[in-house]
Amino acid sequence: MIRESELRKAAPRYLEIADILQSEIGRGLYQLDERLPSEVQLCGRFRENRYTIRQALDILLHTGVIRSHQGKGHYVCKKPLDLQYTITPSTRYSHVMEGLGCKPQARLLHQERQKAPAAVAEALRLDADEDVYRLEILRYADSVPLTWNMTWLPVRFVPDLMEHTASLGSLYELLEVQYGLRLHRIWSTFQATYPTALVAGYLQISPNTNLLQIESVMRDDDHRLVEYTSAKYRGDLCRVSIQFE
Repeated sequence: MIRESELRKAAPRYLEIADILQSEIGRGLYQLDERLPSEVQLCGRFRENRYTIRQALDILLHTGVIRSHQGKGHYVCKKPLDLQYTITPSTRYSHVMEGLGCKPQARLLHQERQKAPAAVAEALRLDADEDVYRLEILRYADSVPLTWNMTWLPVRFVPDLMEHTASLGSLYELLEVQYGLRLHRIWSTFQATYPTALVAGYLQISPNTNLLQIESVMRDDDHRLVEYTSAKYRGDLCRVSIQFE
């Protein structure tokens, strides 16, 4: 069994320092709007150079724990979001956000028609040569990027889909209004992961920020497998729970 002390030794020093400072902020050692010790003071405390200290502070900046004021230092700030996102068989992102008092938004990053990847074809029980639409969608809550989604939909269920996505708001509302499809979750898998550089850029986070990746398959009222989606939620802003109905 690997001991906690051994794990800490294996972690980069700046991550260890960031973890210590975040833990102290969480325990109330530093209050909201309070200034953190200066970089020089932190260098002395942790016996590290300024570059390492700045790396640690950058982690806290990217995760929204602190804010920086030019020439004045770093201050503890309130997280922009602290959401309890609940997944049910009929969950809609827009409805959940509205229920939490947040304004939902969606930005379509990319869309294309392609042959179904093997994993998608297997999950949706498609023929090997069947076409799907692939959508990359960035979803927001109160203008804060919260989740990056990759979604696949078989073309035969949503013909000419890309002609209707110019002003995408809610994907499920579009599917229901345009195609008469009401979707229900039949299974999901959960996995902790880290973002790629591209996803980190879209979510405005550090590449070291934890994400919760949720992959799901959805069916319609006729029990046809209609959607396969992979969603990456920001672990620093969102807690996900499952509600069984």
